Amino acid sequence: MMVSKILKSGVVALGFAGVTASSVSAQDIILGHVMDQEHIFHKVSEQFIERLDELSGGSMSVSYHPGGDLGDWTSIVEQVAQGAVQMTMSWNHSELDPRWDVSVLGYVANDWESGKEVYGPGSPMNDVYNGIMNDLGMELLGTIPTDFTGFVVRKGVDVPVNFPADAEGFKMRVPGMPMAIERYKATGFSAVPMAFSEVHTALQTGAIDGRAYSPPSEVLLFKDVLSAYVFTRENFEHTFWTANKRWFDGLTEEQQGWVKTAADEAVTWAWDNAEAESPKWFEQIEAAGIEVIELTPEQLEAYRAKVVDVEYPYMEGIIGAEVMGEIKKAAGVE
Repeated sequence: MMVSKILKSGVVALGFAGVTASSVSAQDIILGHVMDQEHIFHKVSEQFIERLDELSGGSMSVSYHPGGDLGDWTSIVEQVAQGAVQMTMSWNHSELDPRWDVSVLGYVANDWESGKEVYGPGSPMNDVYNGIMNDLGMELLGTIPTDFTGFVVRKGVDVPVNFPADAEGFKMRVPGMPMAIERYKATGFSAVPMAFSEVHTALQTGAIDGRAYSPPSEVLLFKDVLSAYVFTRENFEHTFWTANKRWFDGLTEEQQGWVKTAADEAVTWAWDNAEAESPKWFEQIEAAGIEVIELTPEQLEAYRAKVVDVEYPYMEGIIGAEVMGEIKKAAGVE
């Protein structure tokens, strides 16, 4: 998809109309994302901003916009692809390229160590991701780990643990990507594509019964309406720190070195420290009165089998047999 086709009205609404990567000074870097100060995005951003200031002697400054004040996360990704914003941290935006959904493929990593080997700094997947980013006009600065994921359940409905039987009639919010719909249909749910900004209200009104792809750090966003968190560990959530490629390529070699060094150090910190954050989130979830449920080995294997059976052939058709062969090897899937 050509980058010119993905600029949307959000750029104009935010006052960035007419701004391109080439017209913004190398010293003026806009970094925006949608998460609050408790999220790892914020901690990584702070480290990057401080280190870049040190390396550049103050010649490269960052205009930092957390909390979504530049728009929702998909809009900010599109602004980065176009060049109106220089950097963001985001999830896979499969509407721009369906290959990006390979990042949420189920049950590839079994633990944090394997997650880092498959998705972390220097991993083969980083080269795959950067190829996708380059095609969209972006440069991958690194991947940021979040945690394994599960799904949340609103108050007043039964918690499904046997699949697909228990999931019948359960309205599960999924992001608007085809693979998500296939996963939750296969496991018995009624998949409801919906924007993240609408999830809280939909849980309150009963328009949906749960939200899929939830890492522990995001459960408390909906704590007032939840009864349970089912920790299926179905995929290892990692996110993407991207920069506009035209802007990055226009930097001097020295400036590129400063940006890459500062980003590499911040990303390395994230991979070294994110795992230690996980137990803290579970303590807060339980303190909020939300039950944490883990599937029995038998329930988990049944759930895993359904996810793998539907997703792996689907993704192989999109990303190719060679890449999928490496992923299957990492996941221990024949």
